[in-house]
Amino acid sequence: MPNRNVVEIMGHLGRDPEVRALSNGAEVTSFSIATSNDYKDKSGEWVKKDATWWNCQAWGGLGAEVVRNFFKGDAVMVRGKGGMREWTGKDGTTKTTLEVRVNEVYKPIYERKDKAAYDEDERPRRKQSNQSDDDFPMDISSVDEDIPF
Repeated sequence: MPNRNVVEIMGHLGRDPEVRALSNGAEVTSFSIATSNDYKDKSGEWVKKDATWWNCQAWGGLGAEVVRNFFKGDAVMVRGKGGMREWTGKDGTTKTTLEVRVNEVYKPIYERKDKAAYDEDERPRRKQSNQSDDDFPMDISSVDEDIPF
């Protein structure tokens, strides 16, 4: 069996995707995904575990689609090449970051743990730079910035 580095991550976006243009003209979109290992105990109650954060990069047209279609808090599933990067923090300690170079992005549809958390049809969205005010009639000045999980 050949060795392959393929990871699949499903979680929620921790921030809106951000696009950067590199000096060679290429564009990379960066975003973070929080994954958790929550589980139900014997009594059926959810036990919440700490999130694991993944830094993701999507290049070119795929990155542009991510920016257009995903926002902070959205459920997302990505598939790509995974890895770890070590770096030295300002305090001199070695830090580790989990990363995924994204090849595929999906919007998972699943039953929510807390169905009353929000109604998908009423969920506020941020206005994108390419949208006119007519395309975005909702007043978002009072939107809560907390991630809904």
